[in-house]
Amino acid sequence: MTQSDFLKSIRQHFWNLNFTEVEIPYLNTSLPLEPNLYSFKSTWAHHNKNYFLPTSPEFALKKFLSNHRQNCFSISHCFRDLENKSPNHTPEFLMLEWYEIDKDYQDLMLSLKKFIHHFIDIEFTTLTLPQKLPTNEPDFNQFFLNKIESKLPKNKAVFITGYPPFLSPLAKANERFELYINGIEIANGCTENTDSQSITTAFNQEKEYRLKNKLPLHPISTSFASNSAKIEKVAGLGLGLDRLLKIINTNK
Repeated sequence: MTQSDFLKSIRQHFWNLNFTEVEIPYLNTSLPLEPNLYSFKSTWAHHNKNYFLPTSPEFALKKFLSNHRQNCFSISHCFRDLENKSPNHTPEFLMLEWYEIDKDYQDLMLSLKKFIHHFIDIEFTTLTLPQKLPTNEPDFNQFFLNKIESKLPKNKAVFITGYPPFLSPLAKANERFELYINGIEIANGCTENTDSQSITTAFNQEKEYRLKNKLPLHPISTSFASNSAKIEKVAGLGLGLDRLLKIINTNK
């Protein structure tokens, strides 16, 4: 399948479901500040003004949702700095992100399963992480890499649930999942956190962590938390389109 046919089919899928497609801006004076996501910076030399490229479409889609209570999606280029390049990982990539009003992460898992089956016929299973997990991110990441990711089946789709809340402050506690296909991470989704105070606190904690460790820092979006608070109940996910297309063409 060509990328052109793939993107056409995705759009048609969501248009048939009456989703609204949202275009996102690529030059931003501020963004959400999430753990492990580092933005690329660009400068408007004529005005000596810095802009930052999006690490995901989430900030723009939640702005849309705060003004329009409608199911929506976006297909956009995303950019992430400070990460190694590999066959499944590049600093610029295509992401599909969508949101469903009045749904939770379990509803979203069903929607994602139907979406995947639109392109490939594959068996789905679910894995729930053990309750006793490392309590900090570096230790959890090492545990996950050695005990979970390396042992995932190479011929199935696996929903993984039971992630500790500290990993994703933008997700409602204990309502997040990731989808792996053939051992490769394809998507992650959740019931969205709409508590503006907890989002703001998480962003400020990440800011302090980066300042302390002399890590790259971009200005924090002041409207993101307030926009999230206006949304009420909603579920959303992000999906790597380059990875999925590669799997589709490999599974032919």
